[in-house]
Amino acid sequence: MAAVGPITSLVIGVSLVGLYLILGEGAPDFVSAVLQYSGFTNLGLAFFNTIPAFPMDGGRVLRGFLWKRDNDIIKATRWASTVSIGISFVFMFLGFASLFIGSFGNGLWLVILGIFLRGAAEAEMSHTIISQSLGDMRIREIMTRDVITVESDLSLETAVSEYFQKYKHNGFPVVDDGELVGIVTEHDVREVDVDRRNITAVSDVMKPRGEIVTVNPDDVASDALLKMASNNVGRLPVMENGKMVGIVTRSDFTKLIRTKIKAEKETSEIADAIRK
Repeated sequence: MAAVGPITSLVIGVSLVGLYLILGEGAPDFVSAVLQYSGFTNLGLAFFNTIPAFPMDGGRVLRGFLWKRDNDIIKATRWASTVSIGISFVFMFLGFASLFIGSFGNGLWLVILGIFLRGAAEAEMSHTIISQSLGDMRIREIMTRDVITVESDLSLETAVSEYFQKYKHNGFPVVDDGELVGIVTEHDVREVDVDRRNITAVSDVMKPRGEIVTVNPDDVASDALLKMASNNVGRLPVMENGKMVGIVTRSDFTKLIRTKIKAEKETSEIADAIRK
C-alpha cells in the first residue's frame, strides 16, 4: 500500500516527461512548460517519497518489510523510526552546512525538513506502541470505579488539606447530590492566592460540567487517550446514562502501557531463550 504513492508519481512523471520529449518543439510553449514542470515534479516526489524516512512512504515500506521478517510491529516501527531519525540528522547537517556557505533558502528548508522528520518518526513510534499495547481494550477495563470527589461549596483551603495533600491527585471531579458539576485541578487552586483560599469555593475556580471532556465505558481506550492528549487534560470522567461511573487518568494509561511493554519484552526473551 505504501509503495503505491511513489510508484504512481514515478509512472506519471515518466509519462509526462516522455510526452514532453516526444512532442519536442512542435508543441505550444504553454503545453511544453506544463509537461516539463509536472513531469519533473512527479519524478522528484517519487524520489523523495522513496527515502526510507518513517512515516513517509519509503519508511512505511521499510517497516512493512521488517514487520514481515520479524512478525513484530513494535520492533519494526522502532527500527524504521531509528533510520528516519538518522536521516533527519543528515538533512539538518546538510541544511546547516548550506546556511554557512550562503545558500540560506535551501539550508533552512533542509533544517525544517529534518526537524519535521524527527518529530514525525518519534510521534509515530509512540502512537504505534500505544495502539499495540492497548489493542481493543475498553475504558471499563482500566477505569477507576471508586472515584474520590469533592463538593462545589468546599473552600479551596479545605480541598488542599483534605484532598490534594492527602490523596496526591492532581485533580478531582466535583459532585453535588450525585451529579457531576465540574472538575477542579491543582492548577486551578494555584491560580488563587494562599491568603484567599479560605474564602474561595471550589465552584469559583472549577471547570464547569459543560466544558468537561468525558468518555463512555465502552469507548476504545486508545481513542480516549488521543482525546485526552488533543484536549490537553489529565483525566476523563467516565459517563454512562448521564451518571459518572468512574474516571480514567493519564497515569492509568502510563502504568498500563509500561506493564504491557514489560510483559511483552519478558515473553519475547523467554521465546528467544527457548529457540536457542
